[in-house]
Amino acid sequence: MSDIFKKIGETITGTGKTVGEKTKQAGSVAKLNAKIVSSEHSISENYALIGKYYYNTYKNNPDAEIAEAVNAVTASIESIEEMKNQILAVKGLIKCDKCGAECPFEDKFCGKCGAEIVKPEPVEVEETEAAEEAEEIEIVVVEDAAEETSEENIEE
Repeated sequence: MSDIFKKIGETITGTGKTVGEKTKQAGSVAKLNAKIVSSEHSISENYALIGKYYYNTYKNNPDAEIAEAVNAVTASIESIEEMKNQILAVKGLIKCDKCGAECPFEDKFCGKCGAEIVKPEPVEVEETEAAEEAEEIEIVVVEDAAEETSEENIEE
């Protein structure tokens, strides 16, 4: 009878050790996966910085391979700026050319820096036209050119 209890005890101890090892292994895998995700996030942030640097440096003369992507970014930036200006107009505000402060449209001088507010020529756009224009804006997503280029370089 004591042999049975001894065998049950050994089985429980062995099972406990196995469960402990599996738990430790799962914890190690989880920590490594978290480090991988963190590293991948860092890579993505650095790719974005490299891309932004490239864009700002070569936007007027991009390589032919990524000219379409550069032009898409430029078009999106211009579109966003126009929509921001439309938002300011709806709010009755205008942006100071000198400091960028938002000032009431009727002001002649900036309340922040004192510069004269240069007002654009009035353009009448109906609300429905503005909404339709906003819907027509095409967002272009370009495949990761840097990844494709690095893969091509590896193959060479």
